[in-house]
Amino acid sequence: MKRIFFYAIMLSFIILFCLGFVNKESNNLSTDDSQETISYGINEIPEDLEKVTNLSKRHEDIICAVSKGLVSKDVDNKIVPSLAGEITKSKDGIQYEFKIRDDIFWSDGSKITPNDIATFFKELLKEEDEENIQALLNVYGAKEFRDGKVVYETGVAIKGNENFVIIRLNKADDNFLSELTKPQYTLRKYLIMWRNMKNSYSTLIYSGDYKIDSFNKDQVVLKRNENNNKSGIDTIKILNDDSVETSMASYEVKERDIVINPPESELNKLSEQKKLITLPETKGTYLVINSKSNSIPLQGRRDIYNDVCKATESYQNSNNKEFELAEGSFFREDKQDLTKLQARKVISNKEGEWNKPKILTLLCEDTDENRILCRTIEDWFKNNTNITIKYSLVKEEFEDEELKKRYDMILVNNNANSSDKTDFYNNFKKYLTEDQNKLLEKLLSTKNSGDYSSLEENLFDNYDILPLVFYNENIAISDKISDLKLDGNGNINFATIQ
Repeated sequence: MKRIFFYAIMLSFIILFCLGFVNKESNNLSTDDSQETISYGINEIPEDLEKVTNLSKRHEDIICAVSKGLVSKDVDNKIVPSLAGEITKSKDGIQYEFKIRDDIFWSDGSKITPNDIATFFKELLKEEDEENIQALLNVYGAKEFRDGKVVYETGVAIKGNENFVIIRLNKADDNFLSELTKPQYTLRKYLIMWRNMKNSYSTLIYSGDYKIDSFNKDQVVLKRNENNNKSGIDTIKILNDDSVETSMASYEVKERDIVINPPESELNKLSEQKKLITLPETKGTYLVINSKSNSIPLQGRRDIYNDVCKATESYQNSNNKEFELAEGSFFREDKQDLTKLQARKVISNKEGEWNKPKILTLLCEDTDENRILCRTIEDWFKNNTNITIKYSLVKEEFEDEELKKRYDMILVNNNANSSDKTDFYNNFKKYLTEDQNKLLEKLLSTKNSGDYSSLEENLFDNYDILPLVFYNENIAISDKISDLKLDGNGNINFATIQ
């Protein structure tokens, strides 16, 4: 009996001992898996990814994760090869030859071919909204195909052969390659099926660094496409969070690894903890001083601009992660031109008398960024001048041109991309004077090589449209992440996550 009892005890010890190893191994596996999975939240999971018209930048991230374009933009806004390994441009700027790499594959392991890309552009011309494919509509025959007047294979100058995709334009377009880096031009097979990702994701194949493993209204799970991405994070979970505050609350309890643009109140703390990545955006905000009624003289406009700049500087001194001061530059890159900045500083410092009003009115679109600026400007004027700022934040009403005429100042957001100044100045057309619009039309109709300096000087010297701030993209990261980059279009480059 004693012997049986002894063996029973020994057997129990052996079982417990083995279970300890099993649990330890299980814990190790669990830890390893968690290190290979990152999660972040976005406001709403979009089921329709066919067109980019109604997609936010974070929605576009999904497209960019699972598909690649012929070319892409790196974090420094430089155009770099992607599906195309080499690009040759003709001397007249009309024809482009893209040599397709031989080491790129769909997520099912099949090779991506030039014909795949030519077929995709055919689908894109048929399905995408016109405003999103202006570069492609400049291809010879593209508009005629979209209108049903020609056959794509014989009437459109996009050809795929054994190694190349060859594209011929109607006229030279210096921004053509830059446009091709945008999410809508990334290679997607059976584009029409992207209208309903919930039902289609499992039957689609993907050209990007990741493929979609599951898709529902609560989350999208991305798995690494081992054919194109050998060493990236294995799994990315994109979850539906109602707000950035919800994402931040989950981040605090280690349920989110990335929070895009966390609340301003968290930025300094995250920076001190070295858990914040700050990257420059192309988005800028500009001050339009209303010239419709000529009620504010030049000296008044000058003084108002100087005071608004002082207000933004006072905020930036204690919140230096949110934006960078424009300091008289219409584009962030121009801040390196010290001669131009010094000349504008001299002009801004001119003193004179004018009849200052008791109240100045300010109108802008209702966004979180504009709320901060309006509050900052209002407080600074209250504490440092005898002028009261009364501001209005509106939604759809911001498109009402008659409403804008009733305000002294307007805050206008614009894409301050120095490589696309044509689009930048076109966005300001409605705020230009008659003479300034004539000058813009003249510049647009001539080959000015993107030189809009005469218009820019006119706007600044007359204090009509003036640069205020350039925004940063702030990203809170967990201990799992040491580095993360955005591409030149502001989309997350998941392949850079370390």
